[in-house]
Amino acid sequence: MDRVLILVVLGCALLYFAVREGSRMTKSRVYEIIIAVYTLSCCFARLYLPYVNAGSEESLGGSFGPVGGVWPFYLLSFLLLWIIAVEKSWRIRRPKLMLMAIFLIYAAYTLVNPFSVSRIHTLIEVIYLSSFAIFIYMFANCFSVKTVVRGIYMGLAATVVLHFLLAICYPVLGMEGVVKLFDSDAATRSEERVGAVGTMGHPNVLGTYASYYFTFFVACFITNFRRRESAILAGMALVVIVLSASRSALLASFMALVAVVVFYVYRRYKLISFQSFLKGIVPVGILVALLLSGPLNFLFSDVENLDEMTTSRLMHYYCGYEIFMDHPLVGVSMNNHLFYLTENTSAVIFEQVFDMTNMWRPEEYFFITPIHNIWIIMIVELGLIGYLPIMGFVIYYIATFKRRTQASNNRYYNIINITGLGIVCCQLIQGSSDWAPLTPNMLNLSLMFIALSLNRHYPLEVHPEFESVEAARRRRNAEEAAEQEPKEASEEATQEEPVTDQSS
Repeated sequence: MDRVLILVVLGCALLYFAVREGSRMTKSRVYEIIIAVYTLSCCFARLYLPYVNAGSEESLGGSFGPVGGVWPFYLLSFLLLWIIAVEKSWRIRRPKLMLMAIFLIYAAYTLVNPFSVSRIHTLIEVIYLSSFAIFIYMFANCFSVKTVVRGIYMGLAATVVLHFLLAICYPVLGMEGVVKLFDSDAATRSEERVGAVGTMGHPNVLGTYASYYFTFFVACFITNFRRRESAILAGMALVVIVLSASRSALLASFMALVAVVVFYVYRRYKLISFQSFLKGIVPVGILVALLLSGPLNFLFSDVENLDEMTTSRLMHYYCGYEIFMDHPLVGVSMNNHLFYLTENTSAVIFEQVFDMTNMWRPEEYFFITPIHNIWIIMIVELGLIGYLPIMGFVIYYIATFKRRTQASNNRYYNIINITGLGIVCCQLIQGSSDWAPLTPNMLNLSLMFIALSLNRHYPLEVHPEFESVEAARRRRNAEEAAEQEPKEASEEATQEEPVTDQSS
């Protein structure tokens, strides 16, 4: 029933977008609507068709899960292939051979890992990542950055409105019936800290996803793209994060906002200055004070809950430590760390390391739930050989953000670039206490922004609607001068032609 409702919502969204465009419908508008519906589909955790289920009651295998599924981007890929074949006559940019080699090396590296317990679990993740890479390659070749941003904006705006309404229904109005509308297996938090679920199945997952589109609308706001509407949608996204009661998502959103301000808003100013202090540090301090002492302090005032959560996380990290000490170089292969725990580690005697007094979670919990830290998961599954290049990429991505932004006068591209930076910052914070960022429905959105922000051709596109009056005048004068030169050259050539004597 949940999948039927999802399809109905997507159909209604498609109809709404089409009717809203009305007589303005053009080919680019059609593409924007398609991108919008696809982006909206990313928020439904249950929207996939399983082709294999390798799970068991004892273990999920890893953070990616035991189910291999056909996600919406698989279906969109057929349309992209048609556009490339018919409209572009197969004339597209050649893929980077180095990136292809990296993907193949990682796939082979993890599939032939001798310490892998279940290769089918590894294959599920490899198939997803490889197919998504192909999808993004076709996606970037089919659409301009303007079409992409406008389509994503429509899709994420619909997502925010849907999540906001569901969050108001529960927990604000206490309508528990909406919790399982879009995910029959959805689970809420404990009675002490009730959190909104939305369409994502769990409050932490909703908070993580909301932090991504919160960053997107902040990026739209600071680049003056639909500024008023973006401010409203960013505010609604923040309300969704708060109602999810996810402390890590709230902290991640805050840190992403700080990173955007530091690296983009103040990129032309000195960070250590009186102006930066007044416009940056003071507002941030006021916001932190409001979080700790205002209406949201219930998220941080439950010290007993925080202590138990911290102990539980440390116990989970201890499991990762045990795996890493066994295989520090090559790990135990993608999507396999739980299988390794259950089959290769005798029951860890947590009592010898941690104080488990009055803790409700049994030891078995840590062998059927992925480690709540994506960075520990990656290092135990890929080992140092696979983990260090990933961390090197994260450092490179953040370090080159200013260079990518300064090299671009394209505001549409800057929106994608800023969102990518915010998402990486969210993953650094949120991923340090949860495994949700490594699930397929999270990666569908986050990887899209990160990959598109690295596209070398998007920053070079010219979109006059974002030019200043002076810049537009200079561009038109240059174009007119370029058109005038061939005419003048032709007139001079005509005048210099010898005149023939007709009388002779």
